[in-house]
Amino acid sequence: MSLIRRLLTEPLIQFLIIGGVVVALWNWLDRTPGAKDLQVIEIGPGRIAQLYESFSRAWQRPPTQQELDGLIEAFVKEEIFYREGIGMGLDRDDTVLRRRMQQKMEILMEPGAEELDPTDTELEAYLKDNAAAFHIPARVAFRQIFFDPAKRGDKMQDDMAGLLAVLGEGGEAPDDAGDPTLLPASLPLIPIDQIARNFGDAFAEAIASAEKGRWNGPLVSTFGRHLVFVVDRADPRELSLDDVRELVLRDWRSAKRRTLAEARYREMRANYRVTIALPEQDATSTTVSDE
Repeated sequence: MSLIRRLLTEPLIQFLIIGGVVVALWNWLDRTPGAKDLQVIEIGPGRIAQLYESFSRAWQRPPTQQELDGLIEAFVKEEIFYREGIGMGLDRDDTVLRRRMQQKMEILMEPGAEELDPTDTELEAYLKDNAAAFHIPARVAFRQIFFDPAKRGDKMQDDMAGLLAVLGEGGEAPDDAGDPTLLPASLPLIPIDQIARNFGDAFAEAIASAEKGRWNGPLVSTFGRHLVFVVDRADPRELSLDDVRELVLRDWRSAKRRTLAEARYREMRANYRVTIALPEQDATSTTVSDE
């Protein structure tokens, strides 16, 4: 104890003790953040180049130094507000921000080029499973003469029968035959399903079995009645992979992207236990777990 007393009586020791107390008191009173507490925002060459290129594309000229400084400061401001907003939890109930984040995640989960490079065996299998999407359907080329039920009334059947008798099997129709219409008088080879969309299912079904090289009718469409001359007919045809390789590859890649995206989502979802509280009137609670 005598040694401690002697040390405490030394002026140097007293000076060090008083100095330590003063420094501690100063640090306690000074509440401003030190350099170690500051958040760092780094603006590197890559970010500056991105700001430079964005401005150049938008304005068709490079930015001046003053404009570039303004772009950098605007980015700093945006970053500060973003960080402060995240710190305050403003992102939690922001639907737009949440959906934007989902879009970014979906982009990050996009499959790589090697995952979208199928073999011919895979393409052949896809073509076989989806043959209906790639075959050439039956097609018919025809001429038609239109009869308007609203104009002809009870005389329509007799008028059509009379014209059909004049035309015979393959005669040329007079220019004034039938009634005025915006429908084309002649159509090239078009698919049966397209004919159905334009003239109706009943018309398409009738023309599919109509005899080629002669006048047929009357055929009923969504517009009225028609006499039809089948000019040409082409049977449906299945296509090989070489015929439609690019189309099959495009559709295969789209399907593959959807499959991989769903698989990766399911993998992430397996890490969550989802609890769904139903409305109070149901007085129930459902828990969905992917464990």
